[in-house]
Amino acid sequence: MPGRRPQRWLRVALPAAVGLASALGACSASRVPAIDPRFVAVHNTLSAMGLAHVGSVQQGTLVEGREARLPLELTPQCATIVAMGGEGVRDLDAQLIDPRGNPVAHDATHESQAALRACVESAGTYTLVIKMSAGQGDFVTAMWSGSAQQGGSPVSALAAVGAGTCESPIELGVGSFAGDTSRGRAEHDGTCAQSRSKELVYRLELTSQKRVVIETQSRFDAVLYLRRDACESQDSDGEIACNDDAGSDAHASRIEAALDPGVYYVFVDGYDDQSGPFHIKVSMSEGIADACRAPRPLTLGSAMNGSNSGGFDLAHASCGGDAKGRDVAYRLEVAQRSRVRVGLHSSEFPPVVHVRSACADEQSELSCADSSGVDDEAAVARVLDPGSYYVFADASDGNAEGHYSLLAEAAPEQGVGVPGDGCADADAIGASTPSVQGDTFFAKDDVSGRCGGAGAADVVYRVDVPRKARLAASMTQQDGEHVFVLQRTCGDRASELACGTSIDKTVNPGSYFLAVDGASADAFGRFNFEFSLTDVAPRELACKSAALLVDGQSISSTTAGLGRRFTTSCGGHISAQTASDKLYRISVGARAHVHLALSTTGWDGVLALRKSCLEPDGSSSPRTAEVACNNDFGDERHSVIDTTIDAGTYFVLVAGHISGNEGPFSLDYRVVR
Repeated sequence: MPGRRPQRWLRVALPAAVGLASALGACSASRVPAIDPRFVAVHNTLSAMGLAHVGSVQQGTLVEGREARLPLELTPQCATIVAMGGEGVRDLDAQLIDPRGNPVAHDATHESQAALRACVESAGTYTLVIKMSAGQGDFVTAMWSGSAQQGGSPVSALAAVGAGTCESPIELGVGSFAGDTSRGRAEHDGTCAQSRSKELVYRLELTSQKRVVIETQSRFDAVLYLRRDACESQDSDGEIACNDDAGSDAHASRIEAALDPGVYYVFVDGYDDQSGPFHIKVSMSEGIADACRAPRPLTLGSAMNGSNSGGFDLAHASCGGDAKGRDVAYRLEVAQRSRVRVGLHSSEFPPVVHVRSACADEQSELSCADSSGVDDEAAVARVLDPGSYYVFADASDGNAEGHYSLLAEAAPEQGVGVPGDGCADADAIGASTPSVQGDTFFAKDDVSGRCGGAGAADVVYRVDVPRKARLAASMTQQDGEHVFVLQRTCGDRASELACGTSIDKTVNPGSYFLAVDGASADAFGRFNFEFSLTDVAPRELACKSAALLVDGQSISSTTAGLGRRFTTSCGGHISAQTASDKLYRISVGARAHVHLALSTTGWDGVLALRKSCLEPDGSSSPRTAEVACNNDFGDERHSVIDTTIDAGTYFVLVAGHISGNEGPFSLDYRVVR
């Protein structure tokens, strides 16, 4: 008939034992369009019910009002037949007719898919009639046999088919499937491209960690993005990955990631307002289990160079923000109980190193570090028994990649001794030593303090104090946790003056011994600490000679040439506060509200009100002595303190914000009430 579209259908015959996954492969090899993932969802549902796919997967194309008659060879059995229409199909009908032409089963729904179930008593050639009752387009049909073990039905199988929305996502699994975003909704966007177009939503469920590759090919500029758990999430925190163009191909998108067990939502969207047909392919391989089958060997004493580029985030850890970077697994053999240190160095990404006793078991983690005693490195250090261990060269930044070096070292559990290890060969440090680097990894145990260090490796420093001074030490970097032990006589616990993770002590002239000790017996490694020995005589003199301010007094003076004695909490960095300062005192007989106003000429001044002239031992921070501090009040030439204080004597400090800020000033003091 003129104008009528000719009927066309294709049949792909497969042995009865071949499953649907093989059918998909056969379809691809025969140049038949890829099967819609909705059909795969039906297969998965029926298989879960205990039904087995038999016979052939058949596809065809029909116009409205036309039908296709497909022969089926049946034996006495119960058969479930499902037919599903593609884009443009509104009502697909299915009917099974026996060899004598009598109807056996019929689908009476008015949907784009049809399902029927029949139990035949005799073998023969039956006919499946597929009719395009409304619409036109492609269809696919297949048959399953057996009795449902879970009380399911073809209707429940079709109920598993999604509409491609968050409320009703399409089930997705391994394979290659076809789709068309023009039948979706425009409700979501990925972070990697703007979109006003329609999208289709797929649901992907993983029961174990997998390395997953999701790819799309389309005739339009497709956008692919992935979310976990919260399909409706519109915030970037819910999105795991997003890709617009795979390389330079605007018609391809690709996501490659290591995914933990859970439910994921895959979105196929379009750039701007583009939409249309596409193919989506999903492939998987084992995750951490696969990486742990053949970890790289890590030899004690030999540095390994490597790169995490192109890798996956397979292993997480307890430090470094969960270690969400791309990781590489190594196997380390320890022959005898030893101190072991593993350092990961990289200037191209923030390194994280962690060690497990069982490669694929996150709960077997023994140590994790995202820093060490040196820059651009993470290092773990602990005592390990003989055995096999798994070291992960990892990163805290999931998007960072680059080169690294990995070094594992070992030492006897009791140490071998190093320069400065004991009291007799203690290294000398003093006021001219602002920072100290050292390493207790090879050291022996010589001293200990009340706060720790018994049985732990340590190194000792000698400090000669010519005048009464403030001795302070604080750790800035370290492999393992260390403590400081300050003693007047080296090795004599009775002469201990201070012990802790930091030291801040006023000491009289004489010789002292400062030990850097492990906080516990298995704490050792490299360290870097700041050290200062500050003569307190100028500060004590300033405190004793501070001029008294009285209520209503306004004075003019200068800080130039007086020297720096104090620091403030609201000035610049303490290391930059080298400008001269001037100190005053005030005294109130009862609780009062006071007002102090500082004006400077041509320099940035700072005003501080101190409740004690000197900071107490144990804290060199100026905050411990201050009541209030103000740098700028309106502009950098003015500072104001307006506060209530209890009865007592206080000290008013006029200082510079940073180096070079000194000179003339005026200071007003009033008791408001």
